[in-house]
Amino acid sequence: MIDNPLPDQVMEQKNKYYIADKYYEHCEDAAHTIAVRYDLKPDFIHLFTEWYIDLCLESDEGYSLINDKSLIDDWWEENSDMYEDPSPYEDYEPSDQEMMSSFGTKWHDRL
Repeated sequence: MIDNPLPDQVMEQKNKYYIADKYYEHCEDAAHTIAVRYDLKPDFIHLFTEWYIDLCLESDEGYSLINDKSLIDDWWEENSDMYEDPSPYEDYEPSDQEMMSSFGTKWHDRL
């Protein structure tokens, strides 16, 4: 009887798909956890998640990324020009400088 390598190849390919799918799910869960922990606005959670997944897939160290607020800040720095919001965070409070600049030239003229 002839050994058919095709079943082994099919199983190997299925295993690769399974591992890739699990890695994608891990990255998605990690991104969602980061977004919720640091009070990312609900409108931005999906967008941040997609960015984070791409970051993990491009990185050789996707499992060892440091999951902190700086990732959201990096994402926002790259994409903030596409949105009118001044911040992606729920509890955002503008700085004094941002408040003063929002009054325009009238405020500056009185100095």
